[in-house]
Amino acid sequence: MAEHATGAFVIDSWNAEDPYDDHGGTALGHVTLTKTFSGGLVGTSEVHMIGAQNPESGVGAYVAFERFHGDLDGHAGSFVLHHSATADSSGQTVSVAVVPGTGTNELAGLTGELVISRDEEGAHTYTFDYSIAE
Repeated sequence: MAEHATGAFVIDSWNAEDPYDDHGGTALGHVTLTKTFSGGLVGTSEVHMIGAQNPESGVGAYVAFERFHGDLDGHAGSFVLHHSATADSSGQTVSVAVVPGTGTNELAGLTGELVISRDEEGAHTYTFDYSIAE
């Protein structure tokens, strides 16, 4: 049976390195960031993101891996999320899913998808549809 968790997170740190490649106006770079979660997810995470961005055209994409440590609706442990996103003039697509087999302790067997929203003031919220196999 699928479960549903909601809440918010704040970005505690954002450490962008200088682009390591910049051909044709599209820069490739690495960002490390940390987050603190509240709601159904209570804990912290560290994200390693690789991005491609062309400021002139507005086109961009990123992939990232995020390790969460904490509690999910009363279940303690950790797991890894895989992010994949693209954006262009027609809009954006974002996918954030649990990497199978990465759940630890009470989160062993975790699967699921996370949807991130950002309001006009920049605050982030999430919804997380998940299952924990026994």
